[in-house]
Amino acid sequence: MRNFEIGSVTGIPVRLNVTLLVFLPVLAWLVSRPEQMAQYASLVEVISPHPVDVATLQTGYTAELIGVAAAVGLFVGVLLHELGHSWTARRYDITITSITLWIFGGLARMEDLPEDWNVEFYVALAGPAMSVLVGVGCYALLFVVPPEPALLFLVGWLAVINLTLAAFNMLPAFPMDGGRVLRALLARERPYAEATRTAAAVGKGMAVLLAVVAVLLLAPLMLLVAMFVYVAAGAESRATVIRDLLRGMTARELMSSDVRTVAPGATVAEFLERVVTERTVAYPVMDGETVTGLVTLDVVRTVPRERRDSTTVADVMGAAPPTVAPDADAFEALRALSESRGDRLLVTERGRFVGQITSADFVTAIEVLQGLGRNRGLDAPDGYA
Repeated sequence: MRNFEIGSVTGIPVRLNVTLLVFLPVLAWLVSRPEQMAQYASLVEVISPHPVDVATLQTGYTAELIGVAAAVGLFVGVLLHELGHSWTARRYDITITSITLWIFGGLARMEDLPEDWNVEFYVALAGPAMSVLVGVGCYALLFVVPPEPALLFLVGWLAVINLTLAAFNMLPAFPMDGGRVLRALLARERPYAEATRTAAAVGKGMAVLLAVVAVLLLAPLMLLVAMFVYVAAGAESRATVIRDLLRGMTARELMSSDVRTVAPGATVAEFLERVVTERTVAYPVMDGETVTGLVTLDVVRTVPRERRDSTTVADVMGAAPPTVAPDADAFEALRALSESRGDRLLVTERGRFVGQITSADFVTAIEVLQGLGRNRGLDAPDGYA
């Protein structure tokens, strides 16, 4: 889904996913509901040095304003949580390419995934530690802010929710931090891929337990989180196994150098003749030695028959696929393909097109490597997407 970049913090781009823009109003409404506000107020009074008058919170538009402020404050806390991961990762010379905030929290994207158990251990712990610091900071503010009910409620709620965020993230389930801490500890004495599989299995078990609790409590949001955790645990395990399979391989070893291309000045009618004879449905558009776009059969079929002799490939082609260098790591190339949501990457050397890698090339390579037993002792969980 689409992301919107809203700025940067210490040079790290911060993006909002469209799911968050949809969820924030829902969260604000949930917080402002009278029964929910009364429950939260009772929790805040446990830690607050002053009483919180619930009736005052319900006057006028106070509840709605508190709901909006609480929703925004929660995701500021999530951003700080991800910055905790990011700043710690930087200390180990790991580049952070972005932080994305979405419906399930945040995601700090690392250019290089750490496989040293101690590095992952401290990077994973840094997020919950930051949430604890934010929660404790909000708790301390309760003793210095004016004893105004709305302000006490908001600051106290942020204290409780950030401490809850820290505790929840320490559950041993991917993609939460506790799952990464568990993997780091397991990886001290076993291969990284095997440690990932074990941690992922524990994560799936936690997800099932969370789903049972959600059904018993009639909590649909918790059930949604449980489903996400279950799927994400399997995805993490598969990604690690694939990375282990592709270790040491480069884009050059996966690419096809004998690629059919088409000139931008070719007509749609000429293109369709080539599709029939060559049985290829997608062609990079070459202008000299540079790829300027991609033309596919699906796009060309939309051109009316009477215009196919006068319409050129350049008129209907789409944007050129992403590019990688021949010496790029194969797993990083796969990540780039996944992020592009396309079915191919172009391989270029000094700006010159030298080949392409399709999703089918990756599938074939993984199947061959598995067949050769490159990942000895590890069966790929749940297959490959």
